[in-house]
Amino acid sequence: MLHGRGGALYGPRAFGRGAGWVGAAALALVLALLLTGCEKPDASNTTSPSAAALLGTTTGNVVFDPPERVPEPVAPPAGWEFELGNARWDDLENGTPALFVVLQLAAKPGTGMEIWLSDAAGRPVVRWSGGSTRAYSGVVCFQMKTRIKEEGRDEGLQLAPGTYNLTIAFREVETGVVTAERAQVRSNTPAPAASTPAAGSPVFRDLLSCPRGS
Repeated sequence: MLHGRGGALYGPRAFGRGAGWVGAAALALVLALLLTGCEKPDASNTTSPSAAALLGTTTGNVVFDPPERVPEPVAPPAGWEFELGNARWDDLENGTPALFVVLQLAAKPGTGMEIWLSDAAGRPVVRWSGGSTRAYSGVVCFQMKTRIKEEGRDEGLQLAPGTYNLTIAFREVETGVVTAERAQVRSNTPAPAASTPAAGSPVFRDLLSCPRGS
């Protein structure tokens, strides 16, 4: 134990300062762990709740370069409301290129949904189809992967620079298209992938959640 002037003891005071630094460091570590635990997980691969509520599924059948013609817009009949409010090139939270879509809808049960992406000349690039509508009224928001780069593969939509349109149609098996809307896809067209999607590819297959806060 060291004694200073007036008999002051330096040993305990020095130890007390060290304990203070250790305590502060421990508190900072605990706070960092708590903040990490409060962060929401990456939602990139979670499915869209609104799409699931509308269709009963978020996974559809995908055809690249389909031979059929893209449906023309059809005004919604009585009992329906349909507005394709937003379609743009975007990214998932993990940076995966995606197509972001928001629509306002009042739907009757029993129709399948189709999603068509076409170029400026009207040539379809890809078609998604699936589900069966339930009685629904509200906003539907989802994203679809347009490219994947993982496990040594790089595949996605073969998009040349230019304008693209998105058409969403609701179709009855017996009577055809009930209603359809079309909108230009906004933002910069993403670069094409190295190869076209293989069979069973997740490209454009799933209706995924929109970003938090969108």
